[in-house]
Amino acid sequence: MSEQARARRLGRPPRLSRAAVVDAGEAIVERQGIEALTMRRLAEDLQSSPMALYRHVRDKDELLVLLLDRRASELPRPALPDDPRARLLILFRLLYDGLSESAWIVEVLVKGDLIAPSILWVLDDILAAFRAAGLSPERAAAAYHVAWRYTVGELTVRHESARHLAALDRAPIVRGIVAELGPEELPTLVALGRELAVAREGLRYDEGLAAVIDGLLGWRVAPPHCD
Repeated sequence: MSEQARARRLGRPPRLSRAAVVDAGEAIVERQGIEALTMRRLAEDLQSSPMALYRHVRDKDELLVLLLDRRASELPRPALPDDPRARLLILFRLLYDGLSESAWIVEVLVKGDLIAPSILWVLDDILAAFRAAGLSPERAAAAYHVAWRYTVGELTVRHESARHLAALDRAPIVRGIVAELGPEELPTLVALGRELAVAREGLRYDEGLAAVIDGLLGWRVAPPHCD
């Protein structure tokens, strides 16, 4: 009989480890999101006390960083082409795929003050690609934030919209408002109503990303003027 099994049989909680704490935290956020994750709740799930958890993680923020880093370390590191635009498309798609696996990851990252150390190479490569494309340091930094916000926004809207509409037991209110105002007040919106619905459901992230990247590459440093 293992030591953990013997401990359970004798009524004692299993011995804690950092890996066990991270596993339990991940189980909570996967089921209920990051708001459900508290040190007290975690201690209950581990049959322990909050004070015992602090021997392994400093606080909830450190635990979230460990959870992020676990996921980030699983991302593949693909071979990248020389062309900066192609590199950017691959790198942002890599981020998108990693973030789309769990809604809680986006919940954590949109707050803006936590990050996984294992993902920093992607950010470095993105900034290097914008610089290689001819953007100034200031423009490269701004371009990263624009494309990042598009990526996070796309994921957030998709997750929240799917969750909300699945639970909705009525037609979306927006349809009634548009129909009530009618084509006289909203001629283009009414005329393009079907196209808007199709685009909402059918637009692929890659298409939107390419448009965003192409726009950002228009920020290239202008070549010196030759007389």
